[in-house]
Amino acid sequence: MEQKTIEYLRNLAQQYNNEDFIPNDPISFPHRYTEKKDIEISAFIAQWLAYGRREMFLRVLDNIGDKMGNSPYEYILSKSFSEYKGDETNLYRFYKKKDFYDLCSCFYDIYAVKGENKLSMEDVLKQMVGERTEDFKLLLQSLISLFPNVNGVPQNTVSACKRLCMFLRWLVRKDVIVDFGIWDIISPQHLVIPVDTHVFKQSKHLGLTQRNDASFKTAQEITENLKEIFPSDPVLGDFVLFGYGVDKQKLIDTI
Repeated sequence: MEQKTIEYLRNLAQQYNNEDFIPNDPISFPHRYTEKKDIEISAFIAQWLAYGRREMFLRVLDNIGDKMGNSPYEYILSKSFSEYKGDETNLYRFYKKKDFYDLCSCFYDIYAVKGENKLSMEDVLKQMVGERTEDFKLLLQSLISLFPNVNGVPQNTVSACKRLCMFLRWLVRKDVIVDFGIWDIISPQHLVIPVDTHVFKQSKHLGLTQRNDASFKTAQEITENLKEIFPSDPVLGDFVLFGYGVDKQKLIDTI
């Protein structure tokens, strides 16, 4: 990659990795909270619902936040979600309220059962991965295993697992501008970039991947190539590829 292209992409990262990014992004939901367990729960819910038009799923997240009150963690421990058991009412897109119940039941199992009301989600994952703390795929597989058969949560790492990679970016990246940096289970340099169709197309255009599918292997290849630009923090490239798409659209709109 040419040096001028690298400098352009680094400038994009600075432009879009700022607090103005937060309000219209799903990460705005966990930014309501300050306690670690509240952030873990709300962040997972935010990525879970991050489909379709932003204004639509942000509205649903606002409604969920109103139900959970000041502490999603206390909401889970009190089993206040039990009202949604078996509820076939629509929640959002292909989700029903019973799916939200299933998700919250997994949270209860993580914190009240596995964590015995003492451990965070990160603590539970640390027990699962042991010494292999730089193995991103193992971390991702362990995270998936905490949410068995929950609608909307990938059950393997064949796909790019875009939203789960986004969740891990939120909690692990350390600059604390947009992302929280409250987990140390893995270092930022070992994260994998969240890849959806949009990111895949931008990455192909920039020559960050030669693959032809938005799979986990493709996400790994894009991440490795982003290390040329951001050696210790490759998923900073998530802001770059978002911004690159926005800039291209601005250019199109002016023609």
